Amino acid sequence: MVDDLLAVSDITQYFYCPRKVYFMKTLGIKIKAKPKMDMGKEEHDKEHRRVKERKTVYGFSEEDVAQVIHSLAVEDINLGLYGMVDTTIILKSGEVVPVDVKYSDAESVRINWKKQLTAYALLLETRFKTIVKRGFVYFPSKHKQIHIDIPDEAKTVLKQDIQKIKELINSEKMPNVSKGKQCSYCEMKKFCT
Repeated sequence: MVDDLLAVSDITQYFYCPRKVYFMKTLGIKIKAKPKMDMGKEEHDKEHRRVKERKTVYGFSEEDVAQVIHSLAVEDINLGLYGMVDTTIILKSGEVVPVDVKYSDAESVRINWKKQLTAYALLLETRFKTIVKRGFVYFPSKHKQIHIDIPDEAKTVLKQDIQKIKELINSEKMPNVSKGKQCSYCEMKKFCT
């Protein structure tokens, strides 16, 4: 069933560069993990342990937190989407908050990361039967978290984005390249023009 679904990471890749999704999903080219990606996986495990040692959980006091779930697999068959949320915080108020951990030197939140959090919000809404209105991007190296509002409009636009990505994959037409500094680090640059 998962083969029929779009991964949240596909959305992230699409907003990094649509060609990347084309190469991976239409042509079936596999990404070889770069050292930065491997480091991120190791750091995720360390971050999960560090959360337990802190006095607050991504800015929430322990008294306000009912549950912290790491690496939560979620899917929505109707939406055609699945993913793994780095950390899901369930507050005693009933609010559900996704947290995405990033190992980046970025000073601000990128559009593809906002889309990723919005996708997690939609998936968590299905899982927990609630409305998710916000999330966080957390940068462990800087001990910095950035609050991201997730309005209904962003969710509506993301649903349209999902359809566009599926159309791209099914059309088998190579999209235009996103020219930018991300090309120098892209795993697909040897296939791309």
